[in-house]
Amino acid sequence: MKTRSIVQTLAAVTFVSMTLTACGPSKVDQCNTLSTQINKASGLGKKFEAVGKEMTPVNGIKNIEDFHRVSKESSAKVRTLVGEFDGFITSVNAAELKDEKLVGYRDRAVTTYSTASKSLTEIADILVKFTKVEANESGQKQIKDSLKDLQKASTVLETVDMDEKAISSEFNTYCGVDKK
Repeated sequence: MKTRSIVQTLAAVTFVSMTLTACGPSKVDQCNTLSTQINKASGLGKKFEAVGKEMTPVNGIKNIEDFHRVSKESSAKVRTLVGEFDGFITSVNAAELKDEKLVGYRDRAVTTYSTASKSLTEIADILVKFTKVEANESGQKQIKDSLKDLQKASTVLETVDMDEKAISSEFNTYCGVDKK
């Protein structure tokens, strides 16, 4: 009888273990996984702000050569940021999640950050165009036209910021994160 009791206990423990293993990572574990990846965006946001501050102010430009130099340097800085952003997007997208809501948050975040990366690439491309303009009426027209595109890309980045905040708020609510 004692052997039968032990076998029944082992069978029950094995069944429970298999059931728990089949469930996979808990919602809390998955929230933490996604949160860890997404939190890397705050570092990128700070880098983005730093890049903006590093760019030489327009009033510091004295001639077309200065304008070309500043445009080239600024483009390189933005492209470096885009590379980091794309690496970040890849790591967020690689977060293994089973929870459908968390998969949705991850996918929305990836889409949002991909939109930001695309806008930053457009900004870098515009800055490259600036390196080729001439100091004449045609060059002034090119700059004026490019400034419209620059404004559009900047507006998209503002929308991305709002989208990111909405996703973050929904994620925090779903995962029970207390913002104090």
